[in-house]
Amino acid sequence: MLRIARPSQARSSQRSLLSFVTATCLLSASVIPAVAAPTAQATQPKATQTSAAAQASHTAPISNTAQTAQAAPMAYNRFIITYTDEAKNAASTDATADQIDWSAAAGTQQATWADALYAGITSEVQSIDELLNIKTSYVRSTALDASVVTTSAELTPAQAQQYMDALSANSKVASVSPDMRRYATVDNTSDPVKINDPKMNRMWSLTGEKGVSALEAWGTTRGKGVTVAVLDSGITAHPDLDANVLPGYDFIAESAFSNDGNGRDSDPTDAGNWTVDNQCFTGSKATASDWHGTHVAGTIAAIANNNEGIAGVAPEAKIVPVRVLGACGGFDSDITDGIIWAAGGSVRGVPANQNPAQVINMSIGSEGTCTTPYRQAIAQANKRGSIVVVAAGNNNFDASKSSPGNCEDVITVGATDKNGKRSYFSNYGSRVDVSAPGGDRRYWGGGILSTLNAGKTAPGKADYAEYQGTSMAAPHVAGIVALMKAVDPKLTYAQAKKALQSTSQGIECDQSACGSGIVNAARAVQQVRSDREAADAAAAEAARKKAEEEAARKKAAEEAARKKAEEDAKRQQAPAPKVTPAPKVTPAPKASRPVTRPSRPVTRPSYPSRPRYGHTPRYRSWYGASANTYPSSGYPSSGYLGFATGNHR
Repeated sequence: MLRIARPSQARSSQRSLLSFVTATCLLSASVIPAVAAPTAQATQPKATQTSAAAQASHTAPISNTAQTAQAAPMAYNRFIITYTDEAKNAASTDATADQIDWSAAAGTQQATWADALYAGITSEVQSIDELLNIKTSYVRSTALDASVVTTSAELTPAQAQQYMDALSANSKVASVSPDMRRYATVDNTSDPVKINDPKMNRMWSLTGEKGVSALEAWGTTRGKGVTVAVLDSGITAHPDLDANVLPGYDFIAESAFSNDGNGRDSDPTDAGNWTVDNQCFTGSKATASDWHGTHVAGTIAAIANNNEGIAGVAPEAKIVPVRVLGACGGFDSDITDGIIWAAGGSVRGVPANQNPAQVINMSIGSEGTCTTPYRQAIAQANKRGSIVVVAAGNNNFDASKSSPGNCEDVITVGATDKNGKRSYFSNYGSRVDVSAPGGDRRYWGGGILSTLNAGKTAPGKADYAEYQGTSMAAPHVAGIVALMKAVDPKLTYAQAKKALQSTSQGIECDQSACGSGIVNAARAVQQVRSDREAADAAAAEAARKKAEEEAARKKAAEEAARKKAEEDAKRQQAPAPKVTPAPKVTPAPKASRPVTRPSRPVTRPSYPSRPRYGHTPRYRSWYGASANTYPSSGYPSSGYLGFATGNHR
């Protein structure tokens, strides 16, 4: 769950916050850490806005001088709801992504399958609405399949936390975070500087002792073949940039803040971020346009050796402008969509980016934590091979408090001045990875000179000006990463960060303030080149060994096949051995089966006992030869004689 700033934190931030920036005004050291509800002027129809702009130019002149930072109220009225994968899978079975219909006029999304996701949490929404006495309205979905919603009233930090907790209770919800505004991390500007010739002697940030040594790197590469996406206020026509600008996109969904009369479209031209009184919040003053995106783009890739003013760090790289900042800054929901699109990801209702960026620069930030939408968008960018560079912020406090610079997997850049010291406004701390020239206008010529536009509201003629801020430091690093990518297109975020930190040069502040030091383009490029050559050599050696092993296996297989063929041939040439017939075996005669006859029982009669004479055994005298052997006295001779005869044996 996102942590809301405590009231004490809010009061501290209010003293240093401003809702917008201008090209010719002193701007805030930071940005609004929360979402202020648009006033009637911010939500009025196009025709009314036009009259408001005219009024601003006539009855409420926009100041060209330094102004005092304007404090913004702490309020929340927009939120981003992300969903679990299970909820997304369930919703996708009922509706398809083909139901998307973007309106170029209104910049609203209708009939999206993501409506089904939001419909699944309506009971929680209704319950919290009743509790807080508000009305939640669905705005649109994002590239992350998240829902953007608004509340009918601004919520206090405590109410916002209660609101987010209630919606998060639904098992379908992964996270809820405020749809905060982010702002350009520029600090102030000077009056425009007229340049008719190359003024490289004024570009201390590239060539000076405390610069980034860009020219030394140009002997190896100037960034050809690399695309850098600039997520910013858009871009204006400029002879020092035009040849290096590719088609981009305008991601500002709400016409109330686009200043171009419409919502999202394929025209990333900076229409200006001028504001009228009370547009950003109650009490905010009218301001001029700052052309921030044009200034950032020039630092990265202004054309070199064209007799037009300046040169960028990577003068042969290409720029893809992604407009996410308008009047009063830009919403997280638009910025995260821009990150995904810039890296080559898909955003519903938006044509595919034909030039996916290898590097993404975001000179954007405000106080707060790194939200789930930012983490998911940055993860997608890294997965697609895009390296994200982010400004550390201008609050003069720990960079861990500034988002999206406090997100993981980005290169966070602090600012240094002409003397190699931390710029007084630059955020610091362990979250700062490296530093780069961001300027200090307290010194003559101490700002960062780059391309600009002379218009006060709408675009005018091409111009140049000095700015200061971590907004100016980040594009120096983005340009160097472009040079590194030109040497090694497979360079990852981790590899780029390691090379930048290991080759940075010592500065007049410790690591806790400036990260590992001021980046050095020449050293970083050489490091990447050496690493690439070493990797290629290792890969070649591995390929050679593999080829040798494969050749050895092939040779062994061929040798085995040859020997087998020889053996087969010998067997075919040798005479066939004589076959000795097996001896004929005479079968043994069958054994006759013995016949067993059953014995006949012999029945022997029993005889009565007779007196014996002498020692003659029993019956012996009776079985004698004749009856005459028996005494005749007392015994009948006829019966016994027959018995003796009939049974004699």
